[in-house]
Amino acid sequence: MKIVKKIDVRGRIVSDDHIEVYQWLGYAATSPSIVKNAIAEAEASGEKEILVEINSGGGSVYAGAEIYYALKKFNGTVNVEIPSIAASAATFIAMAGHKVSMSIIGQFMIHGASTYAAGNHKSMDDAGNFLRNIDESIINAYLTKTSKTRDELRAMMDKDTWMTAQQALDAGFIDEILFANSQPDAVANHSTADNNLLPVEVIDKIKAEILANKGVAPEPINSTTTEPASEPGNNTKEDSPMNLETLQNEHPELFKQVKNMGYTEGVKAENARIKSIEEIAVPGNDALVNDAKYVNPVPAATFAINALKAQKEQSQQQLTNMQTDAQPLDQVPGAAAPAIDNEADAMEKEAQALADIFKGGE
Repeated sequence: MKIVKKIDVRGRIVSDDHIEVYQWLGYAATSPSIVKNAIAEAEASGEKEILVEINSGGGSVYAGAEIYYALKKFNGTVNVEIPSIAASAATFIAMAGHKVSMSIIGQFMIHGASTYAAGNHKSMDDAGNFLRNIDESIINAYLTKTSKTRDELRAMMDKDTWMTAQQALDAGFIDEILFANSQPDAVANHSTADNNLLPVEVIDKIKAEILANKGVAPEPINSTTTEPASEPGNNTKEDSPMNLETLQNEHPELFKQVKNMGYTEGVKAENARIKSIEEIAVPGNDALVNDAKYVNPVPAATFAINALKAQKEQSQQQLTNMQTDAQPLDQVPGAAAPAIDNEADAMEKEAQALADIFKGGE
């Protein structure tokens, strides 16, 4: 039995700069270097035939174009098989095959490229022209195999066209349906693509973390990429909110790192809180300070307000105690004031008192 070199194109189609991150996270992905290395091994062993098995929802247009070019350069026969799905960038990789076969339950999807752009109307116009040119380049690959015209292909890409094996065969994208004779019944439409392409910002951060763990300074990463638009019926990972349970289950190592970072930052924040409380504490409030620091932890600002309230209550209590202590003095009888015969005598005595004061100052 003849042994043919097999090359797997699985998961997302990503650049060589990003493949390490996907592998680190445990995501299936394929980059140009993986395919090129496999082709080099086949050529070194003198093989004249390779089998490319595609199970991919697509990915980077640039990475896909690089893989397509490498397969077209192979000095031999390239056969392509699609067991489940070839969508977006994976479809024009399939066009590099001399013979393309697809499982009877497989799916084939083509659509226009997409990207992210920001700026004024000129930037938006430039982005639109850029994407139209990308689409025309992709159409060139389809034209090498399919019987469709350029206008027909452009219309199919504009509306995101999903095809069963029979529809892909009728349109000329594939040459053969696998297992057609053994499974004559109609198959269910499988319209799910693996659309777990990580945002570039996440790629950059995680790659920097990987390099830091290796003691290597990260190099700047080009964040300009062209990725496929979202396929229908596949918003499971990218659109669903990330929570702690999902992070812990799907990325345990990343969850552990986040947990450790949170613990470290929490310790720093708690030490700073306690120090702030100690700095504004005044003598006599030991019980209140201990409560704010350890029993019922509160921010330093809240402690300051509580301390002022406590001081006010303490002052009010002291005043109440003083009034209570002074009540017995009200019961002591006092001597009656001397009687004054009349108003004239009173005025005379007041004048004499003032005169005595002035004489004393002379």
